[in-house]
Amino acid sequence: MIKVLDKTFAILEEIVRSTPHPIGPLALSEKLGLNRATCSRIIRMLLDSGYIIRVSRQAGYMAGPRIVTLNNMAEYQAELLKKAIPAVDRLAKAVRDSVFISQVCGGMRYVLYHRNCNPDHVIHLNQLAYNDVYGTASGVVEMAYAPLEEALKIYDSSEWGRNLRPEFRERKMVAASLAKIRKEGGYHSVSGLQGIFAVPVFANGVYLAALGCSMPVSRYTPEHIEEVKRLIGNTAEELSSALSVANSIG
Repeated sequence: MIKVLDKTFAILEEIVRSTPHPIGPLALSEKLGLNRATCSRIIRMLLDSGYIIRVSRQAGYMAGPRIVTLNNMAEYQAELLKKAIPAVDRLAKAVRDSVFISQVCGGMRYVLYHRNCNPDHVIHLNQLAYNDVYGTASGVVEMAYAPLEEALKIYDSSEWGRNLRPEFRERKMVAASLAKIRKEGGYHSVSGLQGIFAVPVFANGVYLAALGCSMPVSRYTPEHIEEVKRLIGNTAEELSSALSVANSIG
């Protein structure tokens, strides 16, 4: 049953990812490594349920009205996004680079909102979720504020290969590195051709999300690092304050 659900969600996510461009059964089966008959059977089920629509026999399928309705009903983290979107927009304009807010769920990193104000720094968010938790600034900040048992479980459950921040290339380094991030209140480093930053966002003192920023490595200079740290830190504090509600009957 679980395997059938995994295949169903994999097909649905791939169709949603491709929308508004339709994708056909053959492309889906090849991309996902699924038997074509199985793929066609699941597509029929999703089509009958309204999750997808058929554009044409030749073109294939795209997201349907049920997906749109679910999205409108869910309003995932509505209060967070209501406050975060204008804050991310302001910060992106201030640093003139890429800024986002993300959360980790089930060992995957989800970018909830992203804004880029550097026309020379092209970023394509072409996945629903990313298996790069220990290879990103926002991911390691997420893990720093997660229970250590959970952080180690995520570390152990994936084949990270070279996609690790230097501080996490050995398992014995994980706990101390996460503790250091908590103590410093954030993380910044160089990742390939990018300078990356992330700080925590709280609601009533409880960790909620990571506020992140990335830029071309050419801009990752000591002076700019301090400026970005100040701006991203101030934005995170303002956002945390806006998300915190004083519960008092005094």
